[in-house]
Amino acid sequence: MDNKVVLITGAARGLGAAVADHLTATGAQVVRADLSFHGERSLDTIALDVTSAASWEQCAQTLRERFGRLDVLINNAGTSSRADVLTTGDEDFDRILRVNVWGVWRGIKTFAEDLAKVQGCVVNIGSIYGTTTAPPSQVSPSSVAYQASKAAVHQITRVAAVELAPRGIRVNAVLPGVFRTAMLADLPAAELTRRVDGAPLRRPGELSELGPVVELLASPASSFVTGALIPVDGGYLAAS
Repeated sequence: MDNKVVLITGAARGLGAAVADHLTATGAQVVRADLSFHGERSLDTIALDVTSAASWEQCAQTLRERFGRLDVLINNAGTSSRADVLTTGDEDFDRILRVNVWGVWRGIKTFAEDLAKVQGCVVNIGSIYGTTTAPPSQVSPSSVAYQASKAAVHQITRVAAVELAPRGIRVNAVLPGVFRTAMLADLPAAELTRRVDGAPLRRPGELSELGPVVELLASPASSFVTGALIPVDGGYLAAS
């Protein structure tokens, strides 16, 4: 990954920040993009609203001016709302799909020409809950909008992999399981245990355990891998 220019969305905290830290340590030139970076002036951060086409275009212009190219796009930005099918509001559903799905598609579309010039790649951050459902709970319902959005991200990954292969662009996704992040901070301990117990390794993932898998998909070591959905879940999907 030495000197590869990598853009990571939603990189201010959580899994995005952890992946950014890992790739920086490999020698990549990592640019962290996040809405919370508005007003900051730094070579390695960009303010980005993934729900805005204008913001994506400004991000692309800034990257081209700073580095002249992009080698890897990592679509990590995401949001959720803990509400089930009947209690999810219209605005919440629209907001979650706009961030989690539209943002991924718009990022790929924005940088396709840049990536084609360098035979670059895309790594999308999906979720096991785009493939299976969370354990049902009256205490802490899962987000139907989040789960639907991640299923869409998985399909965008496959479609883009097929359509962009002639341009030399690889597109893959990692599917995190239960990780120690702020997104799960509101779960009661008993609910977190129920989810963790669904994985054969019987523990949540550590933030440091996702970066190496993203690195593999972003590096030339996976040059014959595209359209893949790689679970990083302690065996959760295998057991479900």
